Amino acid sequence: MFDSRSTPAIAIHAKVEALPALTALRFFAAAYVVAFHYTPYYFPDMSGGGFIGLGYSGVTFFFLLSGFILAYNYRDADLGQPQARALFYRARFARVYPLFLLALVIHVPWFLAWVVKQPMPLKALMASGAVLAPLGLHAWVPGAACSLNCPSWSVSVEFFFYALFPILLPLVLRNPKRIALATLAFWVASAALATSVWQASSGGVSLIAPEAGGMRPVLLAEFVKYFPLLHLPEFIAGLLLYVAWRHARLPSPLLLAAAAGFGVLIVAGNGYIPNPILHNGITMLAWAPLILACAAMRRGPLCSRPLVFLGKISFALYLLHIPVFAMLNTADKVVLHGWLAGHPWFGIGLASLTSLVAATLAHLLVEEPARRRILRGARPFRTQPAPAVRASA
Repeated sequence: MFDSRSTPAIAIHAKVEALPALTALRFFAAAYVVAFHYTPYYFPDMSGGGFIGLGYSGVTFFFLLSGFILAYNYRDADLGQPQARALFYRARFARVYPLFLLALVIHVPWFLAWVVKQPMPLKALMASGAVLAPLGLHAWVPGAACSLNCPSWSVSVEFFFYALFPILLPLVLRNPKRIALATLAFWVASAALATSVWQASSGGVSLIAPEAGGMRPVLLAEFVKYFPLLHLPEFIAGLLLYVAWRHARLPSPLLLAAAAGFGVLIVAGNGYIPNPILHNGITMLAWAPLILACAAMRRGPLCSRPLVFLGKISFALYLLHIPVFAMLNTADKVVLHGWLAGHPWFGIGLASLTSLVAATLAHLLVEEPARRRILRGARPFRTQPAPAVRASA
């Protein structure tokens, strides 16, 4: 979903080697999230547990990958220079915002219909998403975070990460072990707090589907799942993962085995591990070695052009699959009288294929042209390399 690319006009870091397998891997993570969202509607008996029930962890992958890729691209740039920071933010805006705004606009009719049905004060909180979401601030406000095209909450969190990146990267490069310990301590404390508050106040409903418990669990769930500070350790872990990869390259078979092993343990533990811990970071144990393994790949299926292209449209797929579902669901109810819902394999296949087509068109016709247009007016600039830092022991 989130990556970092430079253009010659505003390059503020040295050209880096492409990591094609990681680009392709983004598609599979996005497809995992799509399966998580589509399955409960088309196959309600299959949702909740097992592998598909952890599909939300694809967002943890994206946060982790975002930190890794940004560190990989900007490791030698001096973002302490004001002009360099401004160009970094411009590049991030150009990369993310046009498609983000398009997905919000498309979803407005369903957003309005949903808001109207809600009781106060949830109605007011959700309605605030109309203002907060275009500003990228809705993840900070429970009720607004998931109101306007729910997957967009993660982009709001990414904006927070981008704001902190010029500060965090030098700290991580200079003191990786200290930052790792501080990040682990923060994650443990925040996960424990979120878990204890959720277990004490949720009334026993699921964090993933809290609607049965009423307004309080819904708002509390949105805080636990979407509040940006609670996801900061995942992004910092990505920065640290890059430092680890730079200093030690473990064999890919060993890393893939570790990813598979942790993945099996986490899937088996779904239902036993508290939901806030599963949702907010523990799946990094499986995603991190997978990222390290794929970062070293320069050949093989994941480096093929078709899969790399699917990886490039993954951001569009992630943002558009809910608006596409909303359109198809409305058409099914109004025109087809529930035929798609009654034929779930056809319904989920049509929704998935339509989402892929929409993602491809949005990538080619909106995402890339808008990005080039925004970057075209930037003044050429290249920073001096960042001052050399010596990692502390």
